[in-house]
Amino acid sequence: MFSREQVIAVIEQQAGLLGELEDQRQVALKKQKKGNGFVGVAALVWLLIGVMIMSSSDIGLMGLIIAVVGFVISFCVLNAVFIGKHRKEYLQAYKERVLTEVTKAIQPGMQYRPHEGISEALFKSPGLIKSRIDRYHSEDLFSGRVGETELYFSEVKAERKDTSTDSKGRTQTSWKTLFDGVFFMADFHKDFSTWATVTPDFAERTFGWLGKKLQKLGGSVIHLENPEFEKAFVVRGGDQVEVRYVLTPDMQERLLKLRSVLGDNVMFAFKDSKVVMLFATHGNWFEPDFKKPSYDVSQIEKFVMEMQTCCEVVETMNLNTRIWTKV
Repeated sequence: MFSREQVIAVIEQQAGLLGELEDQRQVALKKQKKGNGFVGVAALVWLLIGVMIMSSSDIGLMGLIIAVVGFVISFCVLNAVFIGKHRKEYLQAYKERVLTEVTKAIQPGMQYRPHEGISEALFKSPGLIKSRIDRYHSEDLFSGRVGETELYFSEVKAERKDTSTDSKGRTQTSWKTLFDGVFFMADFHKDFSTWATVTPDFAERTFGWLGKKLQKLGGSVIHLENPEFEKAFVVRGGDQVEVRYVLTPDMQERLLKLRSVLGDNVMFAFKDSKVVMLFATHGNWFEPDFKKPSYDVSQIEKFVMEMQTCCEVVETMNLNTRIWTKV
């Protein structure tokens, strides 16, 4: 567990760099203020154009539409030139120069690569997300060791494109979020050759005994001894004996503890002597706050807390305890 004193010590060590980045942030804020002024002028100009078109021609409402479209285009251009570009450059620099050093100071065995992520193939390989993926993005990759355990984790957003046609033949397109959170993978502390998934048991929680019957429709269901675990999760896997070797009563309690910390939607996969965990996040993790000064303690504490939430999974699952021949 980290302390506030550790974070303050890192800030003091990086005082010169943080001062430089704060100057960059202030320049970006001035550009943003200037851009907001131009946006206001553009809105007024396009409003006047729309009124003039509507009053001097027969196209009526079309004049207002032209004005709105013109304003939107102007807003996008001004946002890119005055606001988005400088804000993005500051945030990138903060991640690359500050948060990488924070990672080394708090977790010396880990590396943080903000612009890299988990490949889509690796994300899909545990079989926790069954749907096809049409849009995929991953960033903020952490990799390395915590104690004896090799691990990596990264932010992931996966979406599916759904298209439907109404009775009049009009096509509608929408995007469904399949997952938006953190992908975590670590070396498990036992060797095993089977596979298992541990996913939220929505069916039993919603429909009770009927839901328990519905579970079997997915096949390969394995029932374990812990009633609380059975109520929270549904387990599917290959060889029952080996799955029980992996999901011991102690491990079941540890997964329930992670569920209490990370939320009801956390899910796990055990495959190739590794454990994979997916959990949803609220808001964008591992991000600095452009509105706060570069030396602000709270935003660095937030980053450290999010990183430590993932790293502490090693301790919660007792992964550093090597079992028999596992090295």
